[in-house]
Amino acid sequence: MSAEFSAKAKEISAGVGARLWRFLLNSGRRGLILVRWLGVLWQQRRLNRAWRRLGKEVHLALEAGEINPMLTEPVRDAVLRSRDLKAAQDRQRQAIAALRAKIRESRGLPPEPEEKPTVLDTAARGE
Repeated sequence: MSAEFSAKAKEISAGVGARLWRFLLNSGRRGLILVRWLGVLWQQRRLNRAWRRLGKEVHLALEAGEINPMLTEPVRDAVLRSRDLKAAQDRQRQAIAALRAKIRESRGLPPEPEEKPTVLDTAARGE
């Protein structure tokens, strides 16, 4: 009887320990997601500022009589800065998606279905 009780107690403690470990690991991952989202918000703020500066540079080039303002050096620099910021923001979002996938895997859930482009139904296409 005590051997059965001891085996059952070990089984229960192993299950509780595994669930506690999974909970702590996923909590850490959720914390990383929070930090990454703060990074995304910060990048968005910087991106908005870069777009404002780009608009200002284009406007100044047009006022100066430039026919094609995209060829001027300040405008090209502003475009490259905004492109780099957008790429950094996309990397943050991909890292968040990877963390969410790890959390889903550890919980034993099926992988999230990939987003497919919506296909117009026949009525919308006029068929």
